[in-house]
Amino acid sequence: MQAILGIDPGISGAAMLLRGDCVTLVGDMPVADVRGRKTIDPAAVVAMIRAAGTIHMAVLEHVQGVQQAGATSAFSFGRGFGLLEGVLAGLGVPTTLVRPQVWTKALGVSRDKGSHRLAAGRLWPSSAHLFSRVKDDGRADAALLCHWWVRNGIGG
Repeated sequence: MQAILGIDPGISGAAMLLRGDCVTLVGDMPVADVRGRKTIDPAAVVAMIRAAGTIHMAVLEHVQGVQQAGATSAFSFGRGFGLLEGVLAGLGVPTTLVRPQVWTKALGVSRDKGSHRLAAGRLWPSSAHLFSRVKDDGRADAALLCHWWVRNGIGG
């Protein structure tokens, strides 16, 4: 049974693991406070991914800068994405990058993060508690990234 790891990058992101029909939380994005700013903690990300066990494919949301974000915020967001991409490469985890517009369109979910949480809850009702809070949208996105990968038969 293949293990697919979905990762929603960003400070409020998360990683979810899909094995067969079962989705489980690997972890909310580990962050550290560096000089008063939250940043993704690379050592904790490595530990989180290693703890997940064998991963056949990681599906990482390929994000771009946020239009209304300032330069510092955009740089920080891009830095976090690059960090995640580098950790996956360093651990030898095969990775697929997918733009949010591609996977949301394919799954028929709107840009509204609430619809992502509802979709994830419908797909995995026994795990719906993982997506119940407004701040769980990163978890929902990570799970839906796994679903997108499996549904599109990319893994063969």
